[in-house]
Amino acid sequence: MRKLLLLLMLVFISTSVMAEWTALKWNHEDGGLTLYVDYTTIRKEGDRVRMLSLADFEVVEKNEVDLFSSRAQNEYDCKEKKIRQLFYSLYSGSMGKGKMEHSNSEHLKWMPVQPGSMEDAMWTVACGKKI
Repeated sequence: MRKLLLLLMLVFISTSVMAEWTALKWNHEDGGLTLYVDYTTIRKEGDRVRMLSLADFEVVEKNEVDLFSSRAQNEYDCKEKKIRQLFYSLYSGSMGKGKMEHSNSEHLKWMPVQPGSMEDAMWTVACGKKI
């Protein structure tokens, strides 16, 4: 398991260095973040798609650790309109830079995509729907 986590982190880090982030036209209800996807990471397999995304926080709340961005790999079910997170990492700098403060490679449960949500915007891109 430890080797798998290390491999996922290395792939994720090397992919993010070469990432071609494209901002999505999506607005958070209270502002404060910009959502990006890397179209070059879209991988389709049947009705399922995997894709990397990045959330860049413009407004940061003061906690013990300041987090300015997060990167995630999600899997999307295009037929059932569901999403599950496969991996995420939190960074002290913007655009996935700075110190990686936390990461998790635990695959989460499938969740329905809520209309108008950040997940809906990403599902729309991943599944090839028009925005």
